[in-house]
Amino acid sequence: MIKRSLEFARQLILDSLQDGDVAIDGTAGNGNDTLLLAKGVGDKGKVFAFDIQKEALENTYQRLIKHNLEHRVVLVNTGHENIKEHVTDKVSAIMFNFGYLPGGDHGIVTKLESTIPAIEQGLELLKENGVMSLMLYPGHYGGKWETDGVLTLVKNLNQKMYTVLHYNFINLQNFPPQLLVIQKKKNGI
Repeated sequence: MIKRSLEFARQLILDSLQDGDVAIDGTAGNGNDTLLLAKGVGDKGKVFAFDIQKEALENTYQRLIKHNLEHRVVLVNTGHENIKEHVTDKVSAIMFNFGYLPGGDHGIVTKLESTIPAIEQGLELLKENGVMSLMLYPGHYGGKWETDGVLTLVKNLNQKMYTVLHYNFINLQNFPPQLLVIQKKKNGI
């Protein structure tokens, strides 16, 4: 059975995590990915979840409380382009779910000028064999510009240092979501 893009991303991320790891949710949104990461890092791990909207962080916090996992997460009310100001540890997994907050103001969207620095900072923090997932939504206003810019960035990553997967349903209409998964190679091999 072919998995939907987000479902596939979540499975790859979970497979990359173990107890005690550090992970980042670069776009907390309603907290679904933050919750997944919090479960994956175990009691000894830590998740940093970023969002510019207080509503998103409150939604995330409430979701974490329902699962008694709020103690594993640091919620950060700033844009994902500021990741390295808050995270210094090497991380095993990073998730980005670009676009807008589902159920929120569709006028507030991620933008290429903050997305590119966030990805670049995330790649610096990613440990060997670490995985980054990038969910792209070209169908919303500005989404195609962001998607094209991110694709250009990842196509030019050094193949000795990174493996990049592009998971895309090419026969779906209306600009379906696209998934990019980046794995940092061990010792550049």
